[in-house]
Amino acid sequence: MSKHLFLLLAVLPVLAYGQKHKKSTKVSEAPPPRVWVGNVKTYNTTREQILENPKLLTDSAGCRVSGFTISLQAPGQPFYGPLWAVGDDFTQTQKDVIKQWDHPNVTVFIQDIHLNCHEKDATSPPFQLHYDH
Repeated sequence: MSKHLFLLLAVLPVLAYGQKHKKSTKVSEAPPPRVWVGNVKTYNTTREQILENPKLLTDSAGCRVSGFTISLQAPGQPFYGPLWAVGDDFTQTQKDVIKQWDHPNVTVFIQDIHLNCHEKDATSPPFQLHYDH
């Protein structure tokens, strides 16, 4: 009996050490879904292109934009925004502001992009568009 007890006491620390230093098998995460505005594929665009299809799209299967904000900035003008939208379409207010911002060198910030991917919440990195008049 004492042999078995001795053996058990000798093996326990080895087992405990093995559990502590077990290799982690971390599952790599998929990259965040890519999102863009309508037909706009480049950073430099026009107001007309933005307003032609004022909707956020994604190429990730099973994902849909569920909300986002836009803000605008132009040299010599105060920062405007954020204006929140629920869903993937620009709100009428967002479209009206873009129509009215007839300033040189306007940057449109699209941020706080939330998605519903397979019934789970996800986010996408913010991005910017630039138009001139």
